[in-house]
Amino acid sequence: MTVPSYTFVQLFKFAAPLPFVVGAALLGAVRYRHLPASLRRLAWLAWFEMPLELWGTGLSFFRHNNLFIMPLYTVGELALLALVYGAARRSAAFSRTVPWVVGSFTAYALFDSLAAADLSAWFRPGQQVVQSLLILGLVGLYCHRLLQAPVPRLGREPLFWVSAGLALYFLGYLQIALFSNYMLRHYSLAFNRHVWEVHLGLFVLLHGCYCWALALRPASLAFGINCWLSVNIY
Repeated sequence: MTVPSYTFVQLFKFAAPLPFVVGAALLGAVRYRHLPASLRRLAWLAWFEMPLELWGTGLSFFRHNNLFIMPLYTVGELALLALVYGAARRSAAFSRTVPWVVGSFTAYALFDSLAAADLSAWFRPGQQVVQSLLILGLVGLYCHRLLQAPVPRLGREPLFWVSAGLALYFLGYLQIALFSNYMLRHYSLAFNRHVWEVHLGLFVLLHGCYCWALALRPASLAFGINCWLSVNIY
C-alpha cells in the first residue's frame, strides 16, 4: 500500500485528536473501579469511540472514504451519553423515555443512511442535526438539575466538565451540520477546510473535558472525606 505524502501541518491535523481519544479510554480503564456510575458509562463511551476514531483516521490517512462509520458513531455516541446522564439523574421518567428516543433515532439513522443515493457520500447532515439537538437536550436537563440542587464546588464536579464540553462542541457542530452542503456548493474548498479545522479544535476540547472528568475526584466524594476526617479528628 502506497503511503500518501503529507505536509507537517496535515499530519498534525490527523494526529491531534488521537492523544485525547486514547487518553480518555486509558483513564477510564485505569480509574474504572473508583468511578461513579455515570463516569463508568463515560468510560464505555471512550472505549467505543477509540477504535472507531483510529479506524476512521487510518482510512482518511490513506485517502479512503470513512463516512460510512458516521451513522454507527452517531447512534452509539447518543446511546452512551444517554446512559451517562441516566445514571446521574436516576429518574424513572427519564429511564422510560430515553430508550424510545434512542430507538427512534437509530431507526431514522438507519433509514436515512440506506436511502443515500451514493454510498461514497454518506455524510447525512440531518442525522448530525438531530443528534446534536438531542445531546444538547440532555445537557439542558443536567443544567436544569444543577439549578434545582446546586453543587458546592462545581469545578470539582466531573459531569459539569462533560456537559460544558458537549455544549461547546455540539453548538459548534450544529452550525457545521446545518450549513455543510450549502458551504460545499457556494464556498471554496479552502474555506470548508478552515471550517473543519474549527471542528477539529472543538473535538479536541470535548475529549480534553472527558479526560479531565475521568481524572477528577468528584466534589461530593471530597466533601464526604473531609466530613469523615473532621468527625474522627475533632
